[in-house]
Amino acid sequence: MNIIFVFADEWRAQATGYNGDRNCETPVLDELADNSINITHAVSGCPVCCPYRASLMTGQYPLTHGVYINDVELNPDCVSIARVFGGHGYDTAYIGKWHLYGSPDGAYGRRSAFVPRRYQLGFDYWKGFECTHDYNDSPYYFNDDPEPRKWQGYDAFAQSYDAARYIREHAGGDRPFLLMLSWGPPHFPLNTAPEKYRRRYENRGIELRPNVPPGQREQATQDLRGYYSHIAALDDCLAILLAAIDDTDISDDTILVVTSDHGDMRGSQGLLTKFVPWDESIRVPFLLHWPQLRGMAGGRLALPIDAPDIMPTLLGLCRLPIPGTVEGRDWSPFLRGQTRPIGDEAALLTMPVAFMELRSRGLQGYRGLRTIDYTYVRNHDGPWMLYNNRNDPYQTNNLIGDPQCAEIQKKLDHLLSKRLAERGDEFLDGRRYLERDGLTHYREVNVPCRKPWGDPWK
Repeated sequence: MNIIFVFADEWRAQATGYNGDRNCETPVLDELADNSINITHAVSGCPVCCPYRASLMTGQYPLTHGVYINDVELNPDCVSIARVFGGHGYDTAYIGKWHLYGSPDGAYGRRSAFVPRRYQLGFDYWKGFECTHDYNDSPYYFNDDPEPRKWQGYDAFAQSYDAARYIREHAGGDRPFLLMLSWGPPHFPLNTAPEKYRRRYENRGIELRPNVPPGQREQATQDLRGYYSHIAALDDCLAILLAAIDDTDISDDTILVVTSDHGDMRGSQGLLTKFVPWDESIRVPFLLHWPQLRGMAGGRLALPIDAPDIMPTLLGLCRLPIPGTVEGRDWSPFLRGQTRPIGDEAALLTMPVAFMELRSRGLQGYRGLRTIDYTYVRNHDGPWMLYNNRNDPYQTNNLIGDPQCAEIQKKLDHLLSKRLAERGDEFLDGRRYLERDGLTHYREVNVPCRKPWGDPWK
């Protein structure tokens, strides 16, 4: 069974045509959704680039693999998804943004560096670059060659063509393959999509989410024009991959996943990027296409699948053993229709350390749960958020302390404590983790508070 795993950077679940966003021009993605399982409540439990990627590679939570802020080096000898599938006879490939080599200087010093073969975590074919957001002048390294090369044009297109070539070369071979394609967009900068996509959104009216406060609406409109232009370009990139799958006639023998590493606030709740536990930040698209799951195509499954769950779920779908190092949950019985959700499944939200926008807005690290119906979050001052997401989908009515919600708050708090105990998570002050791991010098954890956040709906 082949696996093609495609993930964008900072593409929130709400910003898809199949989820009802009328700003989106995503006909390819929407057609794929009609023929896939839409995992409607997939999340990024630690909604930042490096922690997600480390969890994707290891099946572990951030405090276990140690990458709980950006630019921390992931252990190069970890039991990675490439090593596990490779050990079961798979060819493995990775193309695109990496962001797992880390910058031990705490000041982005390795973001342009060659990533040594050992740090490529066992992928046979590796065309990556630690971190760049210049999508039109984008370098990469290939396997053990320390000389940088350049993607031609907008990198997501060049990377998609390379992935399509890999598919054509490996389809029908003696060995199955695991191919991971990591797109940099729609992560900011937001005005750098190819011109024809930017023209589509130039001066275009944008339908904003109701939780964008009045003072942020003009900036959000401007930003989202660029965001949606990147998304429109990615939709055409997806078409390149789907054509390769169709041309090689491997669809029946291929699990295709299209998702993202985390979302993006873009003015919702008066915030700009990610890090925070509101839905725009944590919820991600997650389409799983596999014709062998008969009767599931076009269906919706409300599963809170998170980054640590991806490796075990893919292994479960392939009926391969899951390593003991993995902490995530295997959701494959739900995808096969052998088990049905009962409604109290919950993703664990973990932000051990406040950094970047959290610090600049005076917000703390947190732990929380995202169930199908509720979001519940604690910070170090105590209970912080409680939203009934079914009744309040834009999360403008924080129910913490509401006497009518005391019972559900107590229930969720108990469940959160249980999940933390299972993980051995003591929920320490973030500085203690940084001191323990020698990370106090990192630039992003020392950002000053510039403008404290206040709930715009109170």
